Amino acid sequence: MPDPASPAALEPADLVSLLRSPDAPRELRAFAARGLLPLESEDRLRALLAVVNDADPDVATAAAATFAAVPPDDVVRFLDGGSPTPAELDAVSRRTDDHAVLEQVIRNREASDDTLERLAATVVGAPQDALIVNQVRLLRHPRLIDALLENPGLTADGRRRLLELREEFFEKEERRREQERLRQEEEARRAEQEAAGIVFEEAAQDTADEAGAAEGAAAGGEDYSSANLAQVFRRISSMTVKEKLDLAQKGTKEERRILIADANKIVSMAVLRNEALTPAEVETFCAMRHLAAELFQEIATTREWIRKPKVQLALVCNPAVPLSITLPLIKFVGMRDLRNLARDRNLPEGVRTMARKIMIEKRG
Repeated sequence: MPDPASPAALEPADLVSLLRSPDAPRELRAFAARGLLPLESEDRLRALLAVVNDADPDVATAAAATFAAVPPDDVVRFLDGGSPTPAELDAVSRRTDDHAVLEQVIRNREASDDTLERLAATVVGAPQDALIVNQVRLLRHPRLIDALLENPGLTADGRRRLLELREEFFEKEERRREQERLRQEEEARRAEQEAAGIVFEEAAQDTADEAGAAEGAAAGGEDYSSANLAQVFRRISSMTVKEKLDLAQKGTKEERRILIADANKIVSMAVLRNEALTPAEVETFCAMRHLAAELFQEIATTREWIRKPKVQLALVCNPAVPLSITLPLIKFVGMRDLRNLARDRNLPEGVRTMARKIMIEKRG
């Protein structure tokens, strides 16, 4: 019977915690470095990452060699479902050049700014694109923009988007602050005049409008809702890009529905990163025909959403969604919907042909 205090008797989480402590026995660290601990693959990889920077050079070298032999797909699965820590994400990013792995690191919200800044200076391809489209992180940590611009492998399109981002949010910021200062001064002047007894005509009109809205609410809720939605449209249309970006991350369901179609892709992409966003809203977005293709691509590459059958069907039924997204999804559609897809002349011929092909395969 094993000693309750021995490593063999410890739970996987306790074993990893022990490996992370300075008191971990060298023999245990050596076993972890060679991937020999009796753990499931996810915990074995977590244990390996705990010793990959070990103070003992022999242990660290063995761990690096073991990690190099781990298939990239296994690492991606760990990053996707294993809730990696910032330290683990950084350790992985330092020991691989696999694009799928690096993209998963960059997309993970737990990745530290330091990790992303280091990667920004060198990554190319899909990992670079994933970093460039994460405008929320770029704006929060502007040094990422500088690191990307210094990357010798930065694409021409990536450079253009980064320069537009910097110009919009940083170089224009001083002008926006000046306009805000002038606006506040004007409001203060108006307040002083009102305090002196001067009644502005537009203030009276506003009061009348408010009274009319109240009457509309009492007479019928539908009209009031429409008027309220129109007010939201007007308010959003007068916002700066930065104000829209803030609202996209913190706003209501109605505000998100308006902002997802904003002409500025930075704003619409920020809506998809709103933590309050529900699968039902995403399904609604998938049915919209006027959205940018990049939004559909972001939805299709977000595992939490693309696993939803209603999201899959909404994308397939939308003729505005690129075929590169819709065709792989048709195989998940049920027979009844396949028949509808095959007959729908509003859809691209490629979708209808694929639907017929899969329908025949399922029957046969």
